[in-house]
Amino acid sequence: MNFPSSSRFAESYRTLRTNLFFSGMEKEIKSVVITSAVEKEGKTITAVNLAHTIAQTDRKTLVMDCDLRRPRVATLFSETRKTGVTGLVTEVFGTRLTNGSLDKFSISDLILLTRLQQRSCRLDIENNTTQVALYFEKGLMTDIYWKNRPESKKLVNTLIKNNLLTKEEAHLAIGHQKKSVQSQGTILYTMGFVSKKDISKALSVHTIEAVRAVSSMNDGEFNFSSFSHTENKSAGRKINFEKLYAGFTSFDDNYKYMKNAIDSAVIKTEIQNLYILPAGKIPPNPSELIGSKRMEFLVQYLKKNFDFIIIDTPPVMPATDAVLMAPRTDGTVMVMKCGHAERKIIKDVLNQYKTAGLPIIGAVLNHVDMKKEGYYRYYHKYYSSYYGK
Repeated sequence: MNFPSSSRFAESYRTLRTNLFFSGMEKEIKSVVITSAVEKEGKTITAVNLAHTIAQTDRKTLVMDCDLRRPRVATLFSETRKTGVTGLVTEVFGTRLTNGSLDKFSISDLILLTRLQQRSCRLDIENNTTQVALYFEKGLMTDIYWKNRPESKKLVNTLIKNNLLTKEEAHLAIGHQKKSVQSQGTILYTMGFVSKKDISKALSVHTIEAVRAVSSMNDGEFNFSSFSHTENKSAGRKINFEKLYAGFTSFDDNYKYMKNAIDSAVIKTEIQNLYILPAGKIPPNPSELIGSKRMEFLVQYLKKNFDFIIIDTPPVMPATDAVLMAPRTDGTVMVMKCGHAERKIIKDVLNQYKTAGLPIIGAVLNHVDMKKEGYYRYYHKYYSSYYGK
């Protein structure tokens, strides 16, 4: 913003922007990692100015500072706000709940927090009309129990209604269940009253109904607790409960608590369409944070809410952070300061990416002496004469 739009400096970034967009002819590029081989090659300045140039194309653009070792993005914008990437990943996504209200947290928030924290627990949710219990093993939802399911929708009544079970058989099965820890479906199958296929079909309908019931809950109270493994009635059934739940919800309107926390951490700059997400506090374990499932969710969320994301990461040689972040984006742009890093080092970095199967979109040759002989001198002469400068 300190250079006129007709300057060679500004034109260089417009050329970089154009080349970046044209490099994704088969797949539109909407997120990139900006890194370098070693430090002091100008990657952060490149990231910010490229973002500024992309924002001028009416794209909602975010610069995400994931250099959690030596963050600089916030200082370039004179921002001192504490909450940033580190605070979101460790504190917000690490919030360990015991009980509360759906006024502040949506059910999607509760499910996501449980998954990100890899908790094994039971989550009870209740309001005036619905009571459900969700079961989790190491963060994955493994069962759902609609506690106040209407009598007409209970398993035995469903089977009786479909002429798959008699009332006498249902009575015997219920009596047997009181003396057993087995599920009702298992008992009906074991006693030979209903085929395994018919029970599976009925239970699938039950599961869908339970998921529909919990997804429609917008108010109420929740409570986390431990549970006995005998409570998990879906053990052995291959059901993706979270995928099933996602079918009844919308990503954009899903996360009440998460959305408020992330939106408050993102800073709108004075430049139209340009936003930044600072790194926040420097953590003791940057690589673990970058490679975590929590960071993966954060990037996924931001990609759905911005037209373009530029992620500034540490240099590749001293840290693995850029390589860990690269798979979550459309590719990497490598910044190289002219005459700075040895060729062998740059080749080693390229080999790391090649070994990992990660795409490098291209390279930025930075800090070139335009007064030297050769092509760059020609470019400087041509460009200056074209603009009359």
